[in-house]
Amino acid sequence: MPPSNDPADRGREMSGKYWYLEDQKPSLRMWAFTQMTIGAAYAAVVAFGVIAFILILVALSGLLPEDPYAVLDAGRAVLSA
Repeated sequence: MPPSNDPADRGREMSGKYWYLEDQKPSLRMWAFTQMTIGAAYAAVVAFGVIAFILILVALSGLLPEDPYAVLDAGRAVLSA
């Protein structure tokens, strides 16, 4: 949509919808919705990040031996033989 000099077109988004009231001032309701949506997105990123971190720790714990000193005991047995 090419830019227009018509005052009625000020505030129009690319979708063609107005996010403003009749007097062209930003809507407080839309501002609150935007802020809460951004906050929810940040919370979702943090929540999924924590879940991913925990899953990575669980996967790493599956790769490690249960007894952390088993390797030292095996090495000591090889050296003493």
